[in-house]
Amino acid sequence: MEQPKIRSKILKITDKITSWHHKAFTYVANKSKTSVWFTFLLLFLALYEIFEHFIIPAILIWWSLK
Repeated sequence: MEQPKIRSKILKITDKITSWHHKAFTYVANKSKTSVWFTFLLLFLALYEIFEHFIIPAILIWWSLK
């Protein structure tokens, strides 16, 4: 009986994070069309996302298999 409550709470939290993430990237992408600073910020954010979602997991998988 507790599992559906926990699952719905986790989904609400995930939805809030995803919504904020989308709004932040949309804002920075729109601002980067007119500002060099926001263009560099967008570049940094994109590189960070690549690092966070691909490089770190690859390193952790490699490290766990060593």
